[in-house]
Amino acid sequence: MITIDQEDLKMVISILKKHIPDRQVVVFGSRVTGKAKPYSDLDLAILGDQLVPSDTLAFLREDFSQFTLPFRVDLVEWAMTGPEFRKIIQKHHHPL
Repeated sequence: MITIDQEDLKMVISILKKHIPDRQVVVFGSRVTGKAKPYSDLDLAILGDQLVPSDTLAFLREDFSQFTLPFRVDLVEWAMTGPEFRKIIQKHHHPL
């Protein structure tokens, strides 16, 4: 279960589909563990062994910053995470 307003979730998914339609993305962190505060950030991991092109990632981050979401979106790329951080993501995550 993701603790996020459904309209905000729809907006997040729409932005992700616009920029990285073929990539699987999971939510992890406090929004999945139930420890989120109303303004806690939304932690997203972009799965895959290949990095997202830097220009695509820049446009994605720009779109997230321009919308009136009541929280910050924090993006990490699976391909750049180490084994310990991957364990944290794998332990508590929810696919989008």
